[in-house]
Amino acid sequence: MIQTIAEKIQQRRYQMLVHSYIYYHLNDNIISDYDFDKWAKELVEMTEKYPKEASEVVFHKEFEGFDGSTGVNLPLDMPWIHDKSIQLIKYHKKK
Repeated sequence: MIQTIAEKIQQRRYQMLVHSYIYYHLNDNIISDYDFDKWAKELVEMTEKYPKEASEVVFHKEFEGFDGSTGVNLPLDMPWIHDKSIQLIKYHKKK
């Protein structure tokens, strides 16, 4: 299945939220800094190249000004982010 640009932007935003929560709130990580930086850079580049598509995806306002350098200022207080983060950590530790 081929993702649209909007779907890829959405995926990267979700990844930034969840992995930032894992790092900043759970003091853990399941991806490398390299992978986080690569995904963040890709998100920034797609957002700049496809502003219309980026504006139509959820968390548009929350990611305004996101430069990929950190996820500490993202809105990480949503219950689904916590739940998904815990789920991923449990899965990762089972491997």
